[in-house]
Amino acid sequence: MTIRNRLALRFTGLVSAILLLAFVSIYAFCWYFIASDFYRRLDRKAYTYGEMLIHHRLDADLIRQLSRIRRDQLPHQKILIFDHRDSVVFANNRAEPFVVPPDLLASVRQQQRKELRKDAYYILGIQLVADGPPGRAGQFVVLAAAENVYGDTFLRNLRWALTALFTLIAGITAFSGWVYAGDALRPMQRIDEQLSHIFPRNRDERLPVRAENDEISRLSTTINRLLDRVAESFRLQRMFVANVSHELKNPLTQISSQLEVSLLNQRDPAAYRQTIRSVLDDVSDLATLTRELLQLSQVNQDNVAGLLTDVVRLDEMVWDIREEVQALNPRYNVTVDLGVLPDEPDQLTVMGNKTLLCTALKNLTENACKFAPDGQAQIALEFSVASVCITIQNEGRPIPAEDLPYIFEPFYRSRQTADQVKGYGVGLSLVERIIRLHGGKISVQSQAGEPTVFQILLLRSDNLAGAAL
Repeated sequence: MTIRNRLALRFTGLVSAILLLAFVSIYAFCWYFIASDFYRRLDRKAYTYGEMLIHHRLDADLIRQLSRIRRDQLPHQKILIFDHRDSVVFANNRAEPFVVPPDLLASVRQQQRKELRKDAYYILGIQLVADGPPGRAGQFVVLAAAENVYGDTFLRNLRWALTALFTLIAGITAFSGWVYAGDALRPMQRIDEQLSHIFPRNRDERLPVRAENDEISRLSTTINRLLDRVAESFRLQRMFVANVSHELKNPLTQISSQLEVSLLNQRDPAAYRQTIRSVLDDVSDLATLTRELLQLSQVNQDNVAGLLTDVVRLDEMVWDIREEVQALNPRYNVTVDLGVLPDEPDQLTVMGNKTLLCTALKNLTENACKFAPDGQAQIALEFSVASVCITIQNEGRPIPAEDLPYIFEPFYRSRQTADQVKGYGVGLSLVERIIRLHGGKISVQSQAGEPTVFQILLLRSDNLAGAAL
């Protein structure tokens, strides 16, 4: 069922329920008023006949004659008076006997007054007590019955009128709800049509945002932001594929060219050994690239629960990283500043994966040394109760401002980086994923005349679980 039909159905159901409650209340009030009024008239009839027969001791035939000449007779009026032995002592019309319901007289004697409905008749019974000579004394029961022809006809017509009115209003409500629901959902239909037009051909187009700050405008704004992220993802995907293709193409082309040249003519063993060494270098580059791609693909949020199980002491780790990085190149020099160490040893630790954190910090430190003219880098740690801040900086050339938003994207390399150092542009992307996997944040500051600073903020072990969730 469509949203339009659901809205129309619910709106119709709500209005119909309110209308039904109102109509039932109106009918119930009318029924109660008409029935109460008719029972009051029967009550007056019963008391009048009881008084004439029991208290004023008028002759029964005289009472019947008086009742025939009165103009206030009710339709099919029946008056019956019973003595204490439940024998009929008066009936206004003996030619049309009235069947008294079982146990009615006993019920009237017990309750003093009784109202009931039998078929088309309204019946009222009252008890009267008379003093006097035998035959006139004792408890009498007076029954007054009649048909409320006008009241029943009115209620029947009222039922038909309310039913017809309810059906008409429900139908009008259903049609109006369907029309108004369609009008309310028309902007959604336009958004659907525009989105169908945007994808996949016109990804640069965006939904128009109206000046009114309503739900449709906010939805359009949200969808536009989503389209921006999707477009950026497509751009990064294309850039990733292009960069990977480029990085794979160069060594493969070199390997193919060298092997083809070697096969053109007969050469001495030394030339073949030189070609083999060159091919091995290219194969080593391919293996390095493949290994970095594998590391990049393995670091994701899907297996975070199984990875972050180590208690890592960062002060010990940075000293190990210092030794490993300085062993890579004689000109690399790494200094470590631990700042003010906390009194509690637990504040030196974070919960995570030691191997991954070591890889991330080593990559940043190696890059800092690699791009520093003097090969020097500094690692500084700052401990607090809730987190640990790691700062890695060097005095090299600043990163161009236009490159800063993209340095953590896979295979992105600025012109300055490509000209200075050999690489594949995977390291910083891997670092960013590792830090994000640990629930941390990484930021970079690089300006002319200022050191280039990479800052990592990691939550301590007590707070990591909540942040990862």
